[in-house]
Amino acid sequence: MNRDPCARRWREVKLELRRRIAMHWIADRDYLSRLYVLKFGRGPDLRRPTGFNEKILVKILTDRRPHLALFADKLRVRDYVRSAAPELRLAKLYWWSARPDTLPFADLPDAFAFKANHGSGWNVLVERRSDVSAAQLVKLGRRWLRTDFTIVGREWAYRNVHRAVYAEELLRTGESELPGDYKLFVFGGKVRVVQVDRDRFTRHTQVLYDERWNRIDGTVAGLQGPEVPPPDSLDVMLRAAEKLSASVDFVRVDLYDIGGHAYFGELTSSPNKGLSPFRPPSLDAWFGSLLRLDDGAGESLPRYDPGAFSGR
Repeated sequence: MNRDPCARRWREVKLELRRRIAMHWIADRDYLSRLYVLKFGRGPDLRRPTGFNEKILVKILTDRRPHLALFADKLRVRDYVRSAAPELRLAKLYWWSARPDTLPFADLPDAFAFKANHGSGWNVLVERRSDVSAAQLVKLGRRWLRTDFTIVGREWAYRNVHRAVYAEELLRTGESELPGDYKLFVFGGKVRVVQVDRDRFTRHTQVLYDERWNRIDGTVAGLQGPEVPPPDSLDVMLRAAEKLSASVDFVRVDLYDIGGHAYFGELTSSPNKGLSPFRPPSLDAWFGSLLRLDDGAGESLPRYDPGAFSGR
């Protein structure tokens, strides 16, 4: 564990600077290919992609359909979820703004999640408000707002997402236990894989199942975990995930089960930016066989409008 926050922050600044420079001088295709080589020791076949990771890279490079931006916008997708899959519950939204200094810190509950709308992985889970200060969150929010997330993995979907920060309900199964993640891989409108993640902030483990809850050997990006029973809300999850996918070639629908109720997490169109360390590697080929790239599905989805959000 790094105990020097200044050193960690300096490394983050240098990494962001390198990415910004690369954004101007290295083409998306070359940049993503280099990341792939660094991860797997070989280049991707982007002309005739067969593996899941290769196909996700092709989507990042070529897919420009409006629904991708809608799926990436964590605030505006809430309205879409209410409309398309009303059986899903949503975490309570306490506040959102493009101005972090307006954070109503004193009015927030003791536990909450502080997140950025326009990126992935930018979140702080506050279990006790006394553990943080308003100034810390405002400073962090300002840093997020200054950052263009597309420099990380060149994901076009985030390019026009409204930059904002927000505070929402911290979902828990008990007084302090965070719920497990159920990540439903939807291919062509059908759920084919359910990835169950546990203890993602401590000793992260995964286990994979098909839509009938038959165990699939291997993991996508985590240590192999023990078998788990299906969630009480599995049927609701499966139906809702397929509704939300609108039959596009691929989307991952992240959900939670709390007290037998299915809660929405987020929609992900390019998991791990096409760099998932499948174990065994043959899983990459199998996932790839399920993903049939298209260029026309999903046209019935509402167009992305960064100015249209109910605020709920």
